[in-house]
Amino acid sequence: MLFLVGTGLSYYDISVGAAEACKGCAAVFIDTYTSFIDDAKIGALTRIIGKEIGKLKREDMEDKARELVEGARSKDIAVLTGGDPLVATTHKILFIEAKRAKVEVKVYHSSNIMTSAIGESGLDFYRFGAVCTIPRWTANYKPLSFYETIEKNSRQNNHSLILLDYDQEGESTISVKEAVARLEDAEKSYNMGIISNDKRLIIMKNLGLEGESVKFITVKAAKEDSNKGMAAIILPAEISAVEKETMQGMQIGD
Repeated sequence: MLFLVGTGLSYYDISVGAAEACKGCAAVFIDTYTSFIDDAKIGALTRIIGKEIGKLKREDMEDKARELVEGARSKDIAVLTGGDPLVATTHKILFIEAKRAKVEVKVYHSSNIMTSAIGESGLDFYRFGAVCTIPRWTANYKPLSFYETIEKNSRQNNHSLILLDYDQEGESTISVKEAVARLEDAEKSYNMGIISNDKRLIIMKNLGLEGESVKFITVKAAKEDSNKGMAAIILPAEISAVEKETMQGMQIGD
């Protein structure tokens, strides 16, 4: 059997059921490609599970998915992921490969950036529109289409959760400063009046980890945040009275 196990955002978000399942596995691996998993988290999980945890890199997740599945045909294998399984396309492919091979799969869910960011923002879950991601630009790859999702959400008076591309080498998402620069580039291109210096954003850093922060600041202020870390941005639509009071209670609103 193949176990897909979410380990959540913090070091100790793995469920009791998932930990017990891992203890009975012949092999336990953790995906270090799709999200940042530091050695401290691996150490904590090793102590909880009581087994050595092998690291899976990009080539393992992309090119050796079938090998993992074939191994799970004759013995129980667990693949741990940051956040929640089946959110990342990489894990969906592993799930599909197992199903095609008629290998049994058990999924254990955990906390993830999307539900945690919405919860920590104080905003109403039902008022969020589609999620988008600001990608890391390269010399030949400079997309701005994420703005179309933000514009549609804004037009419908829905909040936008904006994920930031993960830089595996830097063990961080792109910085808030870089993300805001991309938002301004998109505004110049589309010219829909959504992004301006005085527009306020909710900036979330390292949720579930020591030193996490949630700030409600202007675009102008966000331009100064070049620190590395795992970040996400929320662009609020019109904030309701209940949302405003919740934000104040969480000390992130005026």
